[in-house]
Amino acid sequence: MLAALACAVGAAPASADTGASFHDRLVSEVEQGLVAANQRWAWKGWYQDFPGVPVWTSVWDTEQLFQAYVGLDEASPSLRNRNRVLWFAAKSEAGYYNAGLGQGIGGFATGYDDKGEQNDQWFDDNGWLGLSFMDAWRVTKQKRFLNDAEIAFRYLYQAGWDPIGGGIWWNTQHSVKAAESVNTAALLAVELYEAHAGATYLTSAQRLIAWADDNLLDQDSGLYLNHPLNGVIVSYNQSPMLDALVRLCRDVQQYCGRVKPLTSAILAKFGGDLDQPPQYDATFLRYLMDVYEMTQDQRLYAVASHNAQRIERNSVDADGFYLKAWDGSMTGIRPGLISVDGAALEALAWTAAETPDS
Repeated sequence: MLAALACAVGAAPASADTGASFHDRLVSEVEQGLVAANQRWAWKGWYQDFPGVPVWTSVWDTEQLFQAYVGLDEASPSLRNRNRVLWFAAKSEAGYYNAGLGQGIGGFATGYDDKGEQNDQWFDDNGWLGLSFMDAWRVTKQKRFLNDAEIAFRYLYQAGWDPIGGGIWWNTQHSVKAAESVNTAALLAVELYEAHAGATYLTSAQRLIAWADDNLLDQDSGLYLNHPLNGVIVSYNQSPMLDALVRLCRDVQQYCGRVKPLTSAILAKFGGDLDQPPQYDATFLRYLMDVYEMTQDQRLYAVASHNAQRIERNSVDADGFYLKAWDGSMTGIRPGLISVDGAALEALAWTAAETPDS
């Protein structure tokens, strides 16, 4: 089936910086970067968005660090790196879980250590965090994190789904439906199905994909808009859906005809210099590397390798943190924000994870 997937994607060789020296360099940069990030942004046992500003970070602003830790363990497996994933996942579980969300459904709150039902929760936070809990479960083998992923999906899908028009709202204000919520939920459902968490997850994934295709898929570009009707194309909404489709092609021989067109559309738009906010592009690369691992389409790895080198060349500031955009500018950057630094570390870590170390 893997050979069939490679054929479906239309894999073609592409030049990229590869090999053990590149792998080792990236691993070293991520290791040093995580130490520096903890020294600069750690606060009261967790993190703050900006140094010296006494407010804990939200799910989204720590998600990049979560993925950097997982990617580092994938790139350089060790008990130490595994324990770092365990620590981060356990702190996320304890700090973001709120039993009262969704009128008692329970889920993970946008804000850390805030157990009240806030007026504005972001459903996609449970998508991104749920996917990271799946990673933590695979890395640590602790079933508690699989349970956390199920909790995240249940809240996202049950509390967020619009029973009238379908789709998942972006937030509890029901301002707009969002690919950030729908596409992450689709991939999370597929991963839970693969984990034997229940066949109903396959049905849920199919329902989510159908809604996204009907309401978010832009026929001109072949990519997903972030919102129906007046949405725009955002990098990080594309690779999670491609990931879901590739997995379903492999697992149940469904959606195989969708893989190559979506891959081609992604490469046409996001196959070179990535220039959306680093948090978006790093998340895009993380799930693009998931697809690469399954298909071995070298074009996908080349995108990650190319942009990892741009990060190395351009994004480090005068203090040694990855706080610039990947072209070296400050366009779209909030100075000092933890997730900008974390995004670079996430991208470097997952590129290293897919770079041969020998």
